[in-house]
Amino acid sequence: MKKILYYVFVAFAAASVASCGHTHSHDHEHDHAHNHEHEKEHTQEVHSHSHNHEEHSHAEPSRKEHSHSHPEGCITFGKEQQSKIDFEVTEVKGSNFNGAVKVAARVVAAPDNLTTVVAAVAGRLRYAGNIVEGKELRQGDALFIIEGGNVTENDAAVKFARAESDYNLARADYERKVALHKENVVSQKELQTAEAALQSAEAHYNSMKRSFSNGKTVLAAPMSGYISSLLADNGAYVQAGTPLACVQRDGEVNIEAELPVRFASQLAEISGVNIELATGAVFSLDEVQGTIVGLGRSANSCNMIPVTVSAKKLAGVVPGSIVTLHLASSLPQGAVCPVIPRSALIEEMGNYFVFVQHCSDAFEKREVKIGSTDGMYTQILKGLKSGERVVSKGAVSLKLSQAAGALDPHAGHVH
Repeated sequence: MKKILYYVFVAFAAASVASCGHTHSHDHEHDHAHNHEHEKEHTQEVHSHSHNHEEHSHAEPSRKEHSHSHPEGCITFGKEQQSKIDFEVTEVKGSNFNGAVKVAARVVAAPDNLTTVVAAVAGRLRYAGNIVEGKELRQGDALFIIEGGNVTENDAAVKFARAESDYNLARADYERKVALHKENVVSQKELQTAEAALQSAEAHYNSMKRSFSNGKTVLAAPMSGYISSLLADNGAYVQAGTPLACVQRDGEVNIEAELPVRFASQLAEISGVNIELATGAVFSLDEVQGTIVGLGRSANSCNMIPVTVSAKKLAGVVPGSIVTLHLASSLPQGAVCPVIPRSALIEEMGNYFVFVQHCSDAFEKREVKIGSTDGMYTQILKGLKSGERVVSKGAVSLKLSQAAGALDPHAGHVH
């Protein structure tokens, strides 16, 4: 009986252990499945959050692009880039001006600022030191020495002695006639004739005395300035009155031009003059304190009409330079057209372009057809309309930057 009970207990215990182990295994599998499902849900949540974040990142630039949209083909040129150059944008306005007559002109010194040194006597010319073109001078500096050159008739010393003798004789004659006039021996008319002869002889003698020294005639600079040109060679034989050199000083200049006679009617109606230098810079008469000093009333032998403009302050231009005059006329005008500063135009292979501003940092390169110009402003016949804004300073820099690939169409935007 005891054995029977023992076997039953053992069997029951074994069954209990098996049941417990199965339950534990089932619980473990349930926990593992639950954990796996939790991890899966967590992974999906993270993935979903990441996806939503990515969608947000893509949506934000899209919103920015929409708010900063530029026309296709525009060039982005930000404020920072603009600040690095001389940059300016100008509004296009309408005008009916008919441009100007364009003519080449030569700059010469005004008469008050140019003089010519001439030989006072005949003789052999010698430079008084290192005399060269462009040399600076002070008034009274010695320039030339003229010697007799072994030609007795024209010897300076002989001429000076003759002038001194003539002066002494004229003075003695005058003094004698003064005394005789007091005794009523010489008439008043004879006395006046003697006085005139004395004055003439004295003037000639003093003139030679100023330039004659040690048997030589010395010619000095008549004013401070510089030698603009030498007209006689060192050692040459010169006659009295021969031009030897031109002495010039800075200051007011004249700008001389010649116009074909077909423009004669417009000369009578000139409303303004603009001066264009070789550098491309353009100045109005007011800016250079200039005036129109001469308009020809007749044509010369070349069928041209002379025009002369003066300028007191034309910096960077020396006499002998070539400039361009734009003579604007006040004759009846044509139709109203958009007008822009000439500096806004970019020329490429004979075609003209401008940079049109669409917003503060976006510019469109646009081809235009130009009309008349007065040197400062140019008519636009096609390609622009009044109210648009164009780059009037810095257009060349913008073009060069674009050509070099230095400008990114998306510069300044973060995607």
